[in-house]
Amino acid sequence: MKKYMNGALSSLLFSGFVFSAFAQDNVSPIVSYEHEGQAYPPVFFVTNIEDEEIKSMMEKYQAFMALDEDAVGLPIGVRVLKGHRTKQDGTQFSSLMLSASTLGIIPVVSNTEFKVRYDVFVQGKSIETFEYVMDSTDVDNFWTAAYKDYETSPTEEQFLMDTIPQFFTELKASEVSQEVFSEYWEYFSE
Repeated sequence: MKKYMNGALSSLLFSGFVFSAFAQDNVSPIVSYEHEGQAYPPVFFVTNIEDEEIKSMMEKYQAFMALDEDAVGLPIGVRVLKGHRTKQDGTQFSSLMLSASTLGIIPVVSNTEFKVRYDVFVQGKSIETFEYVMDSTDVDNFWTAAYKDYETSPTEEQFLMDTIPQFFTELKASEVSQEVFSEYWEYFSE
């Protein structure tokens, strides 16, 4: 009986630790960034992300003088793109065959890739690309998978926001981009 109680108590304690690990209210970014020195030049900002929060989050770091979506004539630009891709691998094929053999009772499992890409471009030509990828697994019904529109999950939204300080950190370390920014300030001083 004592072994049973110890086992139950230890499993309860372990589940409490697991729950506390997942139930965090304050989520902080993986990489922290604080802009120091002169701000980067104003840039033409292009994105396929409908949510305006990405632009406001980037502006909070005060790394660029301005992120302008309407200033097409600016020589330097930043493009932020997000995309989903289903990986064509053995997991999806074998899962599809198993689901088909059970007439759709067993769900189809597929691996997906969520990618966030930041491009720095000058006069429309990309000079540097920063890519961040998150892999995940999706489970769909055999009969309704074709009619499902893919929406960005909350985890992917959080990943998207976490890439912003990571982008600024890598941008600061990039010799190519820093050279272009300093050349801009040579011609267009504040």
